[in-house]
Amino acid sequence: MKPETPSGLMKKQLLSFRDFLKTGRLGGVSPNMTMAEIVDVLGMPDHPDPDYWTFGKLEISFAGEVPRQMNWFQIEEAGYLEGELETLTDRFALSLDGFSGETKPSEFLGAGLWAAGRAKVFYAACGDDILLNICAGLIQMHFDVDTDFIGDQDAEAYLSASSPSQSIAEIDSRAVLDSIYSYPYPKAEEVPGAFNWNRLSASHYLVLADRRQTPANEKGARGPL
Repeated sequence: MKPETPSGLMKKQLLSFRDFLKTGRLGGVSPNMTMAEIVDVLGMPDHPDPDYWTFGKLEISFAGEVPRQMNWFQIEEAGYLEGELETLTDRFALSLDGFSGETKPSEFLGAGLWAAGRAKVFYAACGDDILLNICAGLIQMHFDVDTDFIGDQDAEAYLSASSPSQSIAEIDSRAVLDSIYSYPYPKAEEVPGAFNWNRLSASHYLVLADRRQTPANEKGARGPL
């Protein structure tokens, strides 16, 4: 897709990616809005589905019953965010504030976006893949992990045989941002579709991603079987 010219971008409302990650709000869009309120802010999408609307890279899910409350909204294909400014919709442009689709989980966690203790990391094997989520307030960030580094080994077997101190630096360096969701309430869902999920605090994850070990909580918190 041909990049939009700076003059075209400046005709849109300029929003801060950092502010979105901190608050879960994207300009006039917040996750507690109704469908009618979204129409006031964004207008109607070109091809509205009954419960799912798309405005460029911004996608919104609504409840089926009146007043059609928002379930969540997301920035889809966030892994393609690049440069200084990114067009989201025909009304919004996003200042990326030094972040991009290639920013690693540890870089988001170390950027001072969230108060201490507010962010948690969940990771798990799901089929042949390793998935990682950051949950922080209203925000949930989804990352995919390139598993070529484990060769022919099964992803679940790799995680089961590895302590966080062995695996997190490898996972973090290979994690690619997929999508970012904003929910109307603090979201602490682990990894959808996975059962043996692992949980780490942001501070513990940062230590492990830096290949430094702490004696406490070496194995991380395990999810229910």
